[in-house]
Amino acid sequence: MWITIALVVYALVIMGIALLSLRYADSMENFLVAGRKQRKILVVASMLASTIGGGITIGTVQNASKIGFPAFWFVAAGGIAHFLQGFLLSRKVRESEALTMAELAHKIAGPHARFWTSIVVLVTWTGIAAAQFTAAARILTTLVGIPHFGSVAIAAVFLILYTLIGGQKSVLRTDLFQFGLLATAIIITLAYLFIAKPPAIGSVPLELFNSQFGPLDLVYYVVVLGGSYFICPMMFGRILSADTPANARKSSFMSGIGMFLFAFALAFIGLWAKASTFSAGNLDPLNAIAKTVLPPALGILLVIGLLAAILSTADTVLLTAAGILENDLVKRKSVNGVRLFTVLIGAVAAFFALFQKDVIAMLIKTYNGYTAGLVPALFVALSFASFKDGASERRPQPLVFSAAIIIGYGLGLAGSLVQAGTLAKLLPLGGMIASACLAVLSFTVFKPESARA
Repeated sequence: MWITIALVVYALVIMGIALLSLRYADSMENFLVAGRKQRKILVVASMLASTIGGGITIGTVQNASKIGFPAFWFVAAGGIAHFLQGFLLSRKVRESEALTMAELAHKIAGPHARFWTSIVVLVTWTGIAAAQFTAAARILTTLVGIPHFGSVAIAAVFLILYTLIGGQKSVLRTDLFQFGLLATAIIITLAYLFIAKPPAIGSVPLELFNSQFGPLDLVYYVVVLGGSYFICPMMFGRILSADTPANARKSSFMSGIGMFLFAFALAFIGLWAKASTFSAGNLDPLNAIAKTVLPPALGILLVIGLLAAILSTADTVLLTAAGILENDLVKRKSVNGVRLFTVLIGAVAAFFALFQKDVIAMLIKTYNGYTAGLVPALFVALSFASFKDGASERRPQPLVFSAAIIIGYGLGLAGSLVQAGTLAKLLPLGGMIASACLAVLSFTVFKPESARA
């Protein structure tokens, strides 16, 4: 009863914030990048809230309960990526004045790059939205016992409605609160588990490698999964929302620190689950801890914190994909068009979420193609970029650059389709190498394009 009331109140608060932000959704710039006027604290909180979502939170704890401390790298890889982003990219991205990452691709590599970037992001972020719907459904099942099908439907409807009302302004307004809620819940949970119910001494090994996680796995996590944070349309959306290029750069560094701290906290919760004797039953370890281990009040706080994490990621995922579909594929500047595509993308993601319950597997499958094809090519293009009047004066040879994205994506996707093992990791890594080499050739050996508006 009280849990249901708490959920309803929470939903009403979030919807209220979205409705209060409705008056700011009067242009594409306000709807997608919040007018480019956001302070550093809001940008950092939003970057953390968007990257450390419910899917990653639940999945990292679940992974740590299986393979031990090496699961730390699933989040820490993002922290490394954000540090590199701050050193190499953030200032240049903010100075581009783009609305979306696909528009940025046009400014640095031409219309072919914009098209392929749009396609890859649209496919990948639909998969990520499905992962967030799955994570939200698990929480609803834990709290009120709604079956998976009904939980997915409720989560999808609420998230889609909330996103299409307020746009980026409401996302940024709520992310600070929602990330604070999640961080508080995780810190208190970690303290309770190791102080009130400590595991046996020596039962929590801190090993970098073990029989389930070797050096190749580490390279895969840091390079392939980390690459999805390094060049990411959600993170670029936050960078483009910052008030200055300098604050955009500082935001990347600060969010990297936050990701490392979260990686340790989530890994140790998973290690506690691995070392303890409690049974998760049909639930994932984190939701099971909330339901059967923590005191009732703390359990409710943790689950609502997880729900907040999902909201703060899912709304950004939907807005990112819908914005690219409207701005870069349809090539219109209509806020209502973004809203329409938010509904369409959300419906497709919800359909896939009905049949997939393994959040980490879903995230990795969607990341592989994106990271292998798009990340190296766009990094090379940004490295060669020399902006003048809002666009780079140096452009690649379009067909070779397109081949870099397509071949890299194909190899990454192949890695998702083969059975788990060495080949599943080598294919995306090979795709990244192929994409990077072809992208460099498109700027150097082959005759490049002259810059065009």
